[in-house]
Amino acid sequence: MKILIVAPKFNGAPFGFYQFPVGLGYISSTLKKAGHTVVCLNFNHTDEDYSSLVERTVRETSSEACLTGALSPFLPHVREIFAAARRGNPNIFNVAGGGVLSSDPEAMPSLIDINAGVIGEGEVTIIDLCDAFERGRDLNTVPGIVFPGKDGTAIRTVARDSIAPAALGLLPWPDYEGFGYGELMERHRTFDTYIHHMFDRPRSIDMISSRSCPYRCTFCFHPTGKIYRERPLDDFFAELEHLVDRYRITAVAITDELFSLKKARLFEFCARIKPYNLQWLVQLHVNVADPAVLEAMVDAGCTCISYGVESMSAPILLSMQKGSKVERIDAVMKSTYDNRIGIQGNLIFGDTAETLETANQSMSWWAHHMEYMINVNRLQVYPGSPDYIEAVRDGLITNRAKFIDDLDIDLNISQMNDDNLRMISLFAGTAQKSLLNVAQIVLFEEDHDELLTKKSYRIVWDCPRCDNRNDYRNVDVSGHPYRRSLRLTCRSCRSRADVENRTRIKPEDHPLWVENEATRVAAMKDLAEGRIESAVSQLVDLTRRSPWYHPANTALARHYLAKCEAAQKSAVSDEMEVVIQFGVAVLENPFEPDLHVDFARAMMRKGAYGMARIHLEQALKLDPSHRDATEASRSLREAVVDPAAHEIYFPSFSDAPPPTRKQPEGYVKPKREKEFPDIAAIELAVRDRLPATV
Repeated sequence: MKILIVAPKFNGAPFGFYQFPVGLGYISSTLKKAGHTVVCLNFNHTDEDYSSLVERTVRETSSEACLTGALSPFLPHVREIFAAARRGNPNIFNVAGGGVLSSDPEAMPSLIDINAGVIGEGEVTIIDLCDAFERGRDLNTVPGIVFPGKDGTAIRTVARDSIAPAALGLLPWPDYEGFGYGELMERHRTFDTYIHHMFDRPRSIDMISSRSCPYRCTFCFHPTGKIYRERPLDDFFAELEHLVDRYRITAVAITDELFSLKKARLFEFCARIKPYNLQWLVQLHVNVADPAVLEAMVDAGCTCISYGVESMSAPILLSMQKGSKVERIDAVMKSTYDNRIGIQGNLIFGDTAETLETANQSMSWWAHHMEYMINVNRLQVYPGSPDYIEAVRDGLITNRAKFIDDLDIDLNISQMNDDNLRMISLFAGTAQKSLLNVAQIVLFEEDHDELLTKKSYRIVWDCPRCDNRNDYRNVDVSGHPYRRSLRLTCRSCRSRADVENRTRIKPEDHPLWVENEATRVAAMKDLAEGRIESAVSQLVDLTRRSPWYHPANTALARHYLAKCEAAQKSAVSDEMEVVIQFGVAVLENPFEPDLHVDFARAMMRKGAYGMARIHLEQALKLDPSHRDATEASRSLREAVVDPAAHEIYFPSFSDAPPPTRKQPEGYVKPKREKEFPDIAAIELAVRDRLPATV
């Protein structure tokens, strides 16, 4: 059978860094081993559009089937691939897989032009499905798939058993070469991703050593099924040996959802990988990371551990079913940092139990541990996750197909109203991107390298933690033309620091600065003379056309501030605009201490004293003699004497109620983890209501 497998575009420019789709690699090698003729297209290595290239390739190769898959955010690409394949061959057999399909299989046939979808792991199912297509068998005889019936409704067959742990070691290794990964590796650069920071000429590869995850975190969906299985280490290291010989790799990103729960396996892995002298990273649960494990990992070459932190509020960790405790997370972060292992992690705000109080607990911990460089984000409801399933059950999602198609990032499932959750997103995002661990630059100059096609830079900088002088070569910043800072990793202590991006034009040197200034002055004149609507329109237009031009943001902020102060009771929208505009200004220009002070004063006015404090501290780091920052810090200390008040980062902007959930009659929110309902039972109930929701 002639089969086309397409890897959707996951990056911006051709050959830009992306995480290799290991799942598609396994499918390709499995089909080839079974005797099928497979052609692979990788859109990450070309700037051609899907329509022309897929359609042409289908015709040129006489493809009988087209396969692709990805996670839910890439649904538009998946849809375009299948539409193009159908134009190339109206009778082609389109098959979808991956998280985009498995997260809500019944909804997918109404969203993309497929003949079948593979649910969960695909290696066994795809061989059976291709056999059914070739022989004309009824698709109902193929376990683990979904397909459109004659009336267009989705038909889901019986589930297929997960591949047993021992059998994982019998699968053919992923087809890296079919997707041109060797060519990509020649173009890796030091700034691509964290693990590349350790090398001037990185040569890294993605591998997996296990499938799924034993935890059932409410925000997470497991594309490879719900049963956690660890791959035999003998098979992993046989593949690693092959990849070292084939690609001369220097680093391995182990992309398991969870690397290991067994300490014995971890110790064995460390002992076996150490002789390769590779650098590697994994995702680990804090319950496994004791001091002995961390010591063995760093000795064996581990440079980074990604932890599922998610919250530092005990009620939220319980609600998320994380299986971890605040005290344990805190201790593991410190131990990892002290062992000079890089840390990756996230705090996500907006769980179903999240309140302003719990969000402040997490943000307080973050503010006092900025050295860990934990990311802060708003929780996104992903299709297939328990959060998604319960949101459907409770009426927060009324049309599953539309939600999946739009992937609404603003869906609020928390105990907070939309205004307060929106401001948490702004405050947290501004803090993460503007509160910098500034490194001293020794050298920043263009770097000439005949092996690389794009302009690159040499950046020499001193680590603010350990004083190590880092000499970075081949740094490509072309994908970040407006970023004021570059977050790099110390090659000695593995801490991250922020280096000013000197390739970016300073706002005052921008060719449009003079023109923008003239527009702003005209707008300010309109404000003074009472032409409010015209003035605001001009300033808003400036912020959209020139996001780097912070005087427009500060002018808008001061306009709304004056409006609030003049009103007997200010509107919520005006109060929000004050901090939004000051926040955007400092977000775009984090090296400007004046803007940190402006934002801090807006925070003080709203009672966000903790947020004000950390921005004033940043202003003084940038300029220790800054008069306004010094004065504002003194005022904050004198005006707010209650220590607890200094830990308020997220104040309330609105008294509106949180979203209304239409939960089942008699529903009582669980207080203990063992009382949580069986999510599988809820999923079945939701599936039964499919016609009403799709």
